[in-house]
Amino acid sequence: MKYLLLLTLFCAFLSYSAFAQDTLYSETFKDGAPENAWYPGFFIDSTGVGNNMEAFAWPDNPSGDGWVGMVSTNRADSANVAESYSGSGDYTDFYLEANIFIPIRTGWMGVDFYGLEFRVDSTGLTSGYQFIANFNHFSAPSLRFRKRPSDAPAKPVILKEWFAEEIPGGIPADSGWHKLAVNAVGNQFWFYYDGQELPGCPYTDTTSTPTFDQGFIGVYSWTMGFVGYDTTALYIDDIYLTAPLVKVNDSGEELVQDFALLPNYPNPFNPSTTIPFRLATASQVKIEILNTLGQNIRELANRTYPAGSHQVMWDGKDRTGKDVPAGIYYYRLKTEHFQQVRKMLLVR
Repeated sequence: MKYLLLLTLFCAFLSYSAFAQDTLYSETFKDGAPENAWYPGFFIDSTGVGNNMEAFAWPDNPSGDGWVGMVSTNRADSANVAESYSGSGDYTDFYLEANIFIPIRTGWMGVDFYGLEFRVDSTGLTSGYQFIANFNHFSAPSLRFRKRPSDAPAKPVILKEWFAEEIPGGIPADSGWHKLAVNAVGNQFWFYYDGQELPGCPYTDTTSTPTFDQGFIGVYSWTMGFVGYDTTALYIDDIYLTAPLVKVNDSGEELVQDFALLPNYPNPFNPSTTIPFRLATASQVKIEILNTLGQNIRELANRTYPAGSHQVMWDGKDRTGKDVPAGIYYYRLKTEHFQQVRKMLLVR
């Protein structure tokens, strides 16, 4: 028990240290209330009241603290839109991630979107970029990168759409929490779903209307039932905004600026999982699997990697080739100048 406690504290310290250095914004709702000021977005009534972020009790939420954020479309004059924004209107280049609950509504004839807004312009009718998901099987489920132009925010323009064959794991069959993330550097955008970069990144805004160079972060949900009025709500947890993961040179080539051990996917997993990581410079890299006692049960890598993005796979076996039992395991990346530990769950 003593070793388990020490390992848990050590892991928490490493993860916090590596992450907190460049955190620009965070929202976890951990005390049953938003930690930051939130503002209602585009759709407000004649008195200036709109749908806004609230804390919502969710016992088994991703972070385990029992609280998430919620924005509902349940207001007759909301046009079935829930939108709320927060932070600073000065955010320019950044990495934004959050856990979002994406429902699958079987037998329902309609379309609904859940996701992130970024570089939100709060002047006039709010506008900006969005990374949103529609996973209802009735209506061509997909992930979308789109823009609500400043001159016509109620008429979004799709910049990129990913369908089932391009989405890691395909379209989920059941409702659940998923991590959506975007890395914005200038007019180039990388998108991530459950820790995995989507195909074709980076994408740019090539529309004729002006690009959004800075703005707030926010959330967006919209629903439309083809039979009668319908309402829904967006649930979100663990919103983090940090310095961008990557930068680009004058030729548009990706330049990795930091070391990072990224979340494995899938997680929980069975029988195997992928562990991604980034290196700012060529490095001797060791990646190990640890049990809850801190014992090394498998070494996945111990060699030199060039600078850039990489990944390794763990098949749920120990160094002797035997399947390890279900439970919590840790994976650790070590280089000469950097190390980080993350947690994962193996199910059998």
